[in-house]
Amino acid sequence: MSPATASRTRWRLLVGVLVALVALSAAAVGGLYWLDDRFRHPEPDSGRPGAWMSVEANEVSLFTRMAIPAQADDIRWGYQKGFQDDFAVLAFRIPQAGLDAFQGRLHVSSWSESKYIESVDLNGFQHIGAPDPSNASPLLCGGYISPGTAKNVATRICVAPRPDGTSQVWVSAFHTP
Repeated sequence: MSPATASRTRWRLLVGVLVALVALSAAAVGGLYWLDDRFRHPEPDSGRPGAWMSVEANEVSLFTRMAIPAQADDIRWGYQKGFQDDFAVLAFRIPQAGLDAFQGRLHVSSWSESKYIESVDLNGFQHIGAPDPSNASPLLCGGYISPGTAKNVATRICVAPRPDGTSQVWVSAFHTP
């Protein structure tokens, strides 16, 4: 074999090895991206942290420690499994005439007008297809903590009137140490 042929053969081998390394690196990066996406967005009902679970409205009502009024309409709910603390959202409409009685049954010490809604709550309400509370005005919010056997539950409630004579209610709750 001539020196020129040997040099070309080594050069081709080097280029082939480099191409294989680049392809393997691209496959590894793609695989890591896929794994990262799977961990960030777990399959529903997988039981993994961050997964939205299929539960009944009464289970979410028990978790939030808030009874859904009998006259409630357009009830939407969701329950997300957490790493340490679970999270639940509930949204419904009630007739404007029943709003005072509804608010009177809650353990909220004071209601205040709010413009800011926690991003985790907004994501939860968006997930269940509820109206966006940050667009409602006036928006009255309050909250309470319910003691539990293992953990306490912090519940936030926001209420806003609607043009159709009803009030929209948004509820979010999470375990708290």
